[in-house]
Amino acid sequence: MVRHDQGDHSDKPKAALLTAAVQHHQSGDLATAIRLYRTLIDREPENADAWHLLGVTAHQQGDHKLALNLIGTAIELNGAVADYHSNFGMVLLALKLAGRADAAFRKAIDIDPSSGKALSNLAGLLRRQGDVAAAVDYAKRALRSDDGDAETHNNLGNALMDCGRDQEWLEDAVASYRRAIQLQPDYALAHWNLSLALLTAGDLTEGFKEMSWRWRWSGFPAHRRHLEKPPLRTDSNIKDKQVLLYAEQGLGDAIHFVRYARHIRGLGARVIVECPLPLVPLIRAAGVADEVFGEGDEVPEFDLQAPFLDLPAVCRTDLNNLPDSSPYLAVDPNLVSTWRSRISEYDGFKIGLNWCGNPESPVEKFRQLPVSALAALTAVKGVAWFSLQKELGRSDVPPAPEALDIIDTGKSPLQETAALITALDLVITTDTAIAHLAGALGKPAWVLLHQAPDWRWLAERTDSPWYPTLRLFRQKQPGNWMPVVDDLVNALKDTV
Repeated sequence: MVRHDQGDHSDKPKAALLTAAVQHHQSGDLATAIRLYRTLIDREPENADAWHLLGVTAHQQGDHKLALNLIGTAIELNGAVADYHSNFGMVLLALKLAGRADAAFRKAIDIDPSSGKALSNLAGLLRRQGDVAAAVDYAKRALRSDDGDAETHNNLGNALMDCGRDQEWLEDAVASYRRAIQLQPDYALAHWNLSLALLTAGDLTEGFKEMSWRWRWSGFPAHRRHLEKPPLRTDSNIKDKQVLLYAEQGLGDAIHFVRYARHIRGLGARVIVECPLPLVPLIRAAGVADEVFGEGDEVPEFDLQAPFLDLPAVCRTDLNNLPDSSPYLAVDPNLVSTWRSRISEYDGFKIGLNWCGNPESPVEKFRQLPVSALAALTAVKGVAWFSLQKELGRSDVPPAPEALDIIDTGKSPLQETAALITALDLVITTDTAIAHLAGALGKPAWVLLHQAPDWRWLAERTDSPWYPTLRLFRQKQPGNWMPVVDDLVNALKDTV
């Protein structure tokens, strides 16, 4: 007599074996599910469902090439199942094969026009490709098939957010995210997206409260630090306490939120700031914190701690009480004098220009200013153009048109760039860290925004309550920069 360990399903009939495997799969026990799927395939090599679901587990574990082979085998065995093609498309997306993924989703929809998952997956892909109108249409079709799918409501919210920054789109997006959360209360990504929509709409109180869900979303680009000392809270007694404030994301966010250091310090705390190394001299020069050190340096003793993005909620921030709208970064005056001397040999109104951000950012293709738009700036006479683009010469950074006769200022450190910005008459930039730097220095800057920009620029405004010296020029149609640049050129002609 063969003795089986508890949980051994090897003697089950094939149908029961598949049912047991799916139950383990749905409960998150992937190891057992994989073992059972493989057992079933050994017994019945033609079982397409087992091949498909085994491929899904590989995809969930990040082995996308294996998943492609396994689900591909399922499709070879039975190509008439919509879910096979839909999940095949998701694997192709993970492998950055968007064209083939599009075809897979459309094949699934051809097989089953009411396949909510395939319709929703195609909506997500179309949105990433910039076809937001089609994305909204497919997401709504998916919900007509299955209104109870939280992921599809989240996808619809994302597509609506990308339609623009008018109030109607925002209200519909917020409603979609709320419906997703109603269906799945612990849906961290929907909470995160809801926070961005609320912040864009100007509801900072609820928006920053929802932002705390970022730590529960596995795709969030920063990792939560588990520090021994307690977190800073609204009701914390901070008088004479040492409070560590630290950056958690990119340079732009660090510049934006370090403004809270002075506010916390004003409440009686001794403030310690950890930030990206390039920012250290600018924060030190401004005197907004008692101690400043770079990421990777030894952390000094402290009593309480908070990441930068927690601070607005801790301080109960709304649009009427934003901290430190005045300059809160500073530059060594000697560096500014050096740059003023260097640029004084050029006649005319002195403008710093930045037209491209991080090429690796998924939104850079939407916010980058094309060369054809840059060329329109030559219509403005009496201007000396200075490059604030530090990646000139890289293949993924478009060069400025020769007719603009832009002056290359070199690849200088951030504090040198800050000194140059301080010495200039105006900065013109796309949505990059340069916009934050100019605003934090209190320098005039004109920011060109694509149709669906970052939350901090709010909706339908040409000014920024976060940065009073900034002026916003907004794109009205996706990808169409010429009307934006025409408005900017006309404004320049009135200024120069």
